[in-house]
Amino acid sequence: MTAAVIDNLVRTGRLFVLHRGVYAVGHTAVGERGRMRAALFAAGPGAVLSHRTAAHLLRLTPSMPQFVEVTVPQGRRRSRRGLVVHSTTNPPESRTNDGLPLTAPLRTLTDLRHQRSIDRLCSEALVLKLVTEPELERVGLLAPEVAPTRSELERAFRRVIARAGLPQPRSNAIVATHEVDFAWPELGVVVETDGWGTHGYRAAFESDRARDAELAARGYAVVRFTYRQVRDEPIRVAAQLAPVLRRRSPRPREPAAA
Repeated sequence: MTAAVIDNLVRTGRLFVLHRGVYAVGHTAVGERGRMRAALFAAGPGAVLSHRTAAHLLRLTPSMPQFVEVTVPQGRRRSRRGLVVHSTTNPPESRTNDGLPLTAPLRTLTDLRHQRSIDRLCSEALVLKLVTEPELERVGLLAPEVAPTRSELERAFRRVIARAGLPQPRSNAIVATHEVDFAWPELGVVVETDGWGTHGYRAAFESDRARDAELAARGYAVVRFTYRQVRDEPIRVAAQLAPVLRRRSPRPREPAAA
């Protein structure tokens, strides 16, 4: 179409300008994916979604940022309203999500290393198995505040249990269709340790509490401790858990299927 035809379609409300040369057809309700696709078109060949936008696509953050961020080859940096363009001399490692190109998880975290929330983002990426601890260490992002691994937390919690003379639980047990950190199925007690499994945003917080409520409705006592409590306050952890275990009678075995 010629520029005159496009101008006429814009004037008559059949096209809506999203970025220079990028239009929505018939309406502006393009949604998150439409915003990201429009940003990629506007940034040109070789552009990939990056920074906070990539973090959202990787499920490291709960909401889409106000501005779409992309990374392009050096020399084509042209930010505009609703679009922040970063340039790089070397094409970043990338992947696709629902057909949208974005920076790989480790590159995304590296791009966000100066954000206040970087430790939580790294912890979330470890939980989702997007990166490994050696990878974070290699780029200087494995800080003490990053959550411990599953094995580290399990060993710390089992030491607390052993020193208190309490029965050892099952780890990563399936209870009422849910995988829980630690369980004493015969006593109907579940312990969740918020460390490697901590999600730092509201949806995950509410999901955890909904699961706790479901287990409680099925008769399980659910106790939660943080990794810091397990590490720094073992006596208090044992003191809180011991009476829960002692007052619970062994749960009867469910009858075998005929």
